[in-house]
Amino acid sequence: MRRIALRVIPALTAVTLLLSGCGVRATDIPIPGTYPSGDTYTVRIEFGSVLNLPDRAKVIADGVEIGMLDHIDLIGNTAVATVKVHADAKLPRTTTAELRQSTILGDIHIALEAPKNAETSFLRDGDVIPMSQTVPATNVEDILRALSNIITGGRWADLQRLVTDVNAAFPSDPAELDRINNAGRAALRDMASHSADIDRILISAQQITGKLESGRDAVDRILTYGPDRAAGLSAVLFNVVKLIISGGTLARNVGDLALPHVGDLQSIVSILAPTAVTVGYSDITLGANLETFHNLLRDKLIPFLESPDVRVDRVSADVRADQLVPIMRAMGLVP
Repeated sequence: MRRIALRVIPALTAVTLLLSGCGVRATDIPIPGTYPSGDTYTVRIEFGSVLNLPDRAKVIADGVEIGMLDHIDLIGNTAVATVKVHADAKLPRTTTAELRQSTILGDIHIALEAPKNAETSFLRDGDVIPMSQTVPATNVEDILRALSNIITGGRWADLQRLVTDVNAAFPSDPAELDRINNAGRAALRDMASHSADIDRILISAQQITGKLESGRDAVDRILTYGPDRAAGLSAVLFNVVKLIISGGTLARNVGDLALPHVGDLQSIVSILAPTAVTVGYSDITLGANLETFHNLLRDKLIPFLESPDVRVDRVSADVRADQLVPIMRAMGLVP
C-alpha cells in the first residue's frame, strides 16, 4: 500500500504541473452548473463596457435563465460577449441586451428583452446583437462615487451659498417685500387682462421672424456687404452736403446776375410761349394738315394741270385790273 501511495503522488504532481503550465482556469473545468446543458447556439453581443461582468455570467430572458457567457473579445473599442443560449430559446432579432444586477451587491448578468410587437424572425447561431440594441451596466460603485462627489464636492456648500444670496437679494423690511409682491401680482394681473394684446405681439413677432427666415439670403448679404458700403455711402452723403453748401454762394451770385434781366426774360418768354404751344400741338394737327394738302394736290391741282377745262361764260366789268393782275401773277400767267 505504501508503494502504491508513493506512485500516486508523483502522478498527481505531474498532472497538476501540466494543468498549471497550460494556463487552464478553474472556470474551464466542466463542473456542473458552470455551463448550459443540452443543445445550444451562439449569439454575440456588442457592449460599450463590460466592467465587472464575471466569467460564466448568466443570460436571463423574462426572468428565466436561458444561457451563459462563454467568453469576451475586445475588437477595437467594442467588447463582444459571446454567449451560449439553449436551443429552444427563441429570441427576435430586435432583442435588446442589458447588463443588470439582481441585488445591490449581486453579480452582474446579461438580461435579454424582446420589444413588444417584435418581428417574427429569430436569432440564429452566430448572429450579432449590435451595440445600438445594448445598454451597459449601472454599477453600484459608480452610483456611490457620484453620491460622494455630490456630498464632498462642495455642491451642498454651493446650494447653501445660493440660498444665502437669494435671501440677501430681497429687502429685510417686510413692508418693502409686501410692496414688491403687490407690484408683481399687479403686473401678472395686467398681463392676464391683456392676453389678446400679448397674443397679437407674439403673432407679429412670429411673422417678422418668418419673413427674416424666408429672406435669410438677403439678410446675410446685407450683414456681409452692408458695413463697407454704408461707410462709402456716408462719405458720398457728406460730399453731397458740402456741394449743396458750396452752391449757396453761387446761387446768390446767380440771383444778382439774373435780377436786372428779369423783365427781358419775361418778354422773351411771352413771345416764345405761343410758338412753343404751337410746336407742342403740331404732333396733333400736322397729320390732318398733310392729309388736306395731299387731297388738294391729288383731287384739284393735278387734274386741272393735266387737262385744264376753262370756259368763260361772261366777263364782268366790275373786276378791277389791279386786283386781277396779282391773282394772275400768283398763278404764273403774267410776269
